[in-house]
Amino acid sequence: MLLLTLLLLLATAAARDGVMRTRPVLLMPGFASSQLQSWSHQRCETGFRKNLLLLLATAAARDGVMRTRPVLLMPGFASSQLQSWSHQRCETGFRKNLYRDINFGDRLWVDVARVLAQGDCWIRCMKLDITTQEEVECKLRAAQGLEAVSELDPGIVTGPLSTVWRSIIHDLVDHFELDPDQLIVATYDWRLPPSKLQQRDKYFYSLKKKIEYTVELDGNNGGLVVIAHSMGNGVFRYFLEWLKEEVGRNNWQKWIDEHISAYFAVGSPLLGSAESIELISSGLTEGLPITQSEMRKLVVSFGSILSFMPMPSGLNSAKDNEVIITVRSQQGLIPEDDKVIQRNYTSADIASGQLFRDMSVHDPIFAKLEIMRRNVDDPVLDFFKPWERPPIASVYSVYGVNVQTKSFYEYENAETPGHWFQVQYLNEEGQEPTCSKTGDGTVSYHSLSWAHTWLGSKGSSVRVTQTPQSVYFSAENITRVRAIRQASSHHAEYSLLNRKLPICKAHNEFNDGRTAGFFAGLFGPLNRDRITFFESSKEVDGAAHSTGVWEIDGVGHRDILSNPAFLRELRAELRHIFKGKTNSDKVVIASTGHRRRLLLELPLCPLRVP
Repeated sequence: MLLLTLLLLLATAAARDGVMRTRPVLLMPGFASSQLQSWSHQRCETGFRKNLLLLLATAAARDGVMRTRPVLLMPGFASSQLQSWSHQRCETGFRKNLYRDINFGDRLWVDVARVLAQGDCWIRCMKLDITTQEEVECKLRAAQGLEAVSELDPGIVTGPLSTVWRSIIHDLVDHFELDPDQLIVATYDWRLPPSKLQQRDKYFYSLKKKIEYTVELDGNNGGLVVIAHSMGNGVFRYFLEWLKEEVGRNNWQKWIDEHISAYFAVGSPLLGSAESIELISSGLTEGLPITQSEMRKLVVSFGSILSFMPMPSGLNSAKDNEVIITVRSQQGLIPEDDKVIQRNYTSADIASGQLFRDMSVHDPIFAKLEIMRRNVDDPVLDFFKPWERPPIASVYSVYGVNVQTKSFYEYENAETPGHWFQVQYLNEEGQEPTCSKTGDGTVSYHSLSWAHTWLGSKGSSVRVTQTPQSVYFSAENITRVRAIRQASSHHAEYSLLNRKLPICKAHNEFNDGRTAGFFAGLFGPLNRDRITFFESSKEVDGAAHSTGVWEIDGVGHRDILSNPAFLRELRAELRHIFKGKTNSDKVVIASTGHRRRLLLELPLCPLRVP
């Protein structure tokens, strides 16, 4: 650390005379001069229990060693650590002696102790220039390695409260014995819009090289598995579009087929999130010891916030025309609206920038946001165009449902310019065609469920399976039907395969005791202990492509990565992917984590598209 700090100080001193063209520096430690980490779970047992565990392990090994594939993790917004890459003096009044300066290698996101002691200095270090997206005072970069996403603020007290990917990392290593070069993470500076990530950090070029190296090191055994969460899905989407120009359109699909075998989109805000409106209008502290006003001024400087603003689906559905935010003003929002004291905004108004332009009259922050919105117009990707299914062999969209999720806000401007009062908010109300489902507490069901369009066009046949979330259950608890995508009033609308009856009302048509309970609870918001799988498959250029949408009752956006039911299903699906299969049968899970081939399946009806 001393050597690194010295090098940094020398470089800073030299830079005062002008910008110096530097070169990379490689450090090679000596014997016992670098850390060693455990890459497995080891029980320290003796006597009888030790021998019993050995016998169980030997029995499990009889099935043969599984040929695994590498796994790439892509964290979401504020879900990976940011480190200081510079020295910054913190002198803010009486608190300047309570803590220390910010030095090279210090963790800034997130360090609760520093936020408490030096909140002003911490905010200045985290903030970006709104219009240029350049750093204001401190040079921060994404921390690397699995530790950067396991816990945001490691510690006895703060560690468990800031856990992000730790459960899934431990689960993958314990069950599949992945080596360090098989479980990799693609951290990034989540404050920046994707175009700036490439411009400043060459992030997507580095990601491409990382994937190629990992797949080559694994013996080119079919490509790796990508697991992305929340905003990480938008970054992965951008990477695929950037890749199209990097390798050439003629080689694009070939590169994907050789390097990516499966993709899990976890909690992906495919049509944005209304929570982003609250972030930029009044602020959300997320439990940090900082005021909402200060947090708002910080978050609005992050260009990445625009990538998950609400957007219309383009299908002219009723949800697209719903009001997301209402703004009241005693003077009117714009000069020609002298007599108008209230204006409503839909997702289309937000995507077009109309909300920013109107509110900028009373709030200079929104004026800067509109400038930033225009500046982030990107030739690589139009963020306000809904995402079509990526051309990957196996694609899964996984998210929680039936959690109270904010979907409407009402604000009123204060007498002080730049301040807004949140008068009220309303939670999402489910629609009848989608059986009254709601979102995951952060992203609305309307946005999450856009993944149903990946299952096929209107009239496509879809397998629908429901299983309990409980650890132990029998084959009788698992039921499957075939349905068709209606997609008339909503993109997640289904009916029974051989008739026009909506699947939500199907239980009224069945008297068989085996199926009545299933249909009564299949999509109902009161049944919060189920996982519902929607699956389809087809051949594309002679290769099998499978798509799955998993809806897990009662699981929140930030909790899904550690949810036992999700981890169980992920393990089962990965086993099939590692064996070269496109998807798995949703049947009973054995204690070893394998699926038993026991399935109670309803008779499948022939396809008759209405």
